[in-house]
Amino acid sequence: MAVKLMHYWTINPSSRDEYAAFMIKKFIPGVNRLGLHAVAGWSVLVGSYSDVIMETVSSDLDQLEAALKTRDYRLLKSELLNLVKDYKTRVMVPIPKRGSYSMSISPDTIKFNQMWDVITLKPGDYKNYEQFVTHEFYPLLEKIGVHLAGEWEVLIGDEPHTVCEGRVTDVSALVPALQSPEFRRAKKKLKLIVENYQSRILSFHIRKIKGFRSEGYEIVDH
Repeated sequence: MAVKLMHYWTINPSSRDEYAAFMIKKFIPGVNRLGLHAVAGWSVLVGSYSDVIMETVSSDLDQLEAALKTRDYRLLKSELLNLVKDYKTRVMVPIPKRGSYSMSISPDTIKFNQMWDVITLKPGDYKNYEQFVTHEFYPLLEKIGVHLAGEWEVLIGDEPHTVCEGRVTDVSALVPALQSPEFRRAKKKLKLIVENYQSRILSFHIRKIKGFRSEGYEIVDH
């Protein structure tokens, strides 16, 4: 079971060059050696939150816990905190049978992430939510070109507690799709059964590059 450790921060303006070198030469190789695989870094294009979201994945909670207790991780985090501000983390686990998460991401991908809390005031509320997202909302996302990469539960970190991870490769079609009557109606219906709804559009900040014999990483913007 993939477990995500998401890191959030804003880069100190005076440390941008040092930050870029640190991320590529030390932080990413370091977390990879600890089993916290660096999938990608993301810049928030639309939506209020930290400027950068770093996506790392471990195989399970035990591996994640073991990595976070190591001296190597503490040193990496300490050095990172000298280069960024407003640092925070989230631990997320997948909600079964939701999407098809992959750590391999096309280089032209944009993310459309939505977050919310399910309203469960009376018996049957969660069942109604499950029925709606399974049979209406998520199929509509796929129809308008937003691939459901996964639905995640936030175990540790800020609310909202449900994260719908969407990936888009046809970027030019995303905004018209989100402005379509179909999506507007579906989002309105979703908001009747959830609260604290938020959404963000993300683009690559750090991405993998494939060399002749190995994979590396590059800063897209900093």
